[in-house]
Amino acid sequence: MPDLIKVLIVEDSPTVSQILTSLISSDATLQVVGVATNGAEAIRLTSRHRPNIITMDVNMPQMSGMEATEYIMAHQPTPILVLTAFSKQDVNLSLNMLSAGALEIMEKPDADQWQNRKERILDRLKLLSRIKVITHVRGKQRVFQDKPGENHPELIADPHRQIMPLRPEKPVKAFSEQSTVASAPRPPEKTLAQPTALPPKADHKPLTGKYEIVGIAASTGGPPALSRLLGQLPANFPVPIFVVQHIPAGFSSGLADWLDGETPLKVKLAEEDEVPQPGFVYLPADDRHLTFWSDGRLHLDESPSRYGLRPSADLTFESMAQVWPGKTLSVMLTGMGRDGSQGMRSLNQAGGYNIAQDEASSVIFGMPKAAIDLGIIDKVLPLLDIAGYLKQIFRLA
Repeated sequence: MPDLIKVLIVEDSPTVSQILTSLISSDATLQVVGVATNGAEAIRLTSRHRPNIITMDVNMPQMSGMEATEYIMAHQPTPILVLTAFSKQDVNLSLNMLSAGALEIMEKPDADQWQNRKERILDRLKLLSRIKVITHVRGKQRVFQDKPGENHPELIADPHRQIMPLRPEKPVKAFSEQSTVASAPRPPEKTLAQPTALPPKADHKPLTGKYEIVGIAASTGGPPALSRLLGQLPANFPVPIFVVQHIPAGFSSGLADWLDGETPLKVKLAEEDEVPQPGFVYLPADDRHLTFWSDGRLHLDESPSRYGLRPSADLTFESMAQVWPGKTLSVMLTGMGRDGSQGMRSLNQAGGYNIAQDEASSVIFGMPKAAIDLGIIDKVLPLLDIAGYLKQIFRLA
């Protein structure tokens, strides 16, 4: 019998933690090994129980989910699913938690919706628990003290019960200045295997086209990858960029606002019939496909989801191939599943140029590998090299 998947719940609401415990315990393959009411307890229980997956709240007393995520991902990397209330503040903090190493965001259901979301929550816990996460160095800049608190005399008998908040040893730099997924050292036990999909030996086609558009697809691990890539591009980037990032409904606007602060480019949600402009990055609105009219104007498509996804990168790439045949650059970033690979096939057949992130710098190699396996990728690059390559193509470097 396979080992149980150990789950640590981090949640300051007793009601929510009880609901989560009940939902998770109903699955015979999952085991709740602890419940923490703040980030400090989360760190202690992670060290004690070594869970396979953590559900992490955002706003908590004593130590936030952000601080706990930073520390855990620096010292004991563990898959983390962020469960957040829907508010602008929580969305921004949740996205910053992804930058610190958490894998995905999920909105907390309303009180009467937990049972309806049960299967989705359990499925994500199982999937994310299998991801081999890596060390993130930004949390190593913090000093962590584990000692009893003066206001909790009942804890003196157990000196490890109370954990004091993190104290910065030196100012913590902004995310864009940090080493992240692509550059963080990998602990030996977490080292990923060599790529199972062989990258092309050379470019499939020379870079001789006049490219008018860039499309990017991403899923799990995508927001921090997008931050690093877009953050290296200049404000005078000469063509529009279209991004399809899989993210729960309700978070698209927050993602656009967050990315806008991470890059010199202007990032916004696409609007119906909008004419795309150079130096802008366009994201689809919630629960809409991003496609294009024949004259290049943006279209927010309400057609059914493809493989359970709306927005779908396949639809965006297929539409790009029809409107700008042979004049497209596309990039496949980290992500789970196969979305975008068939759309990239259309771009390839139309004469476009396709780039994929390599396995070593991907949180999940699923989407890049699917495109590489189809033989339609012209260049495989580490995350931190993609922006430089794009600047080289457009003679910006």
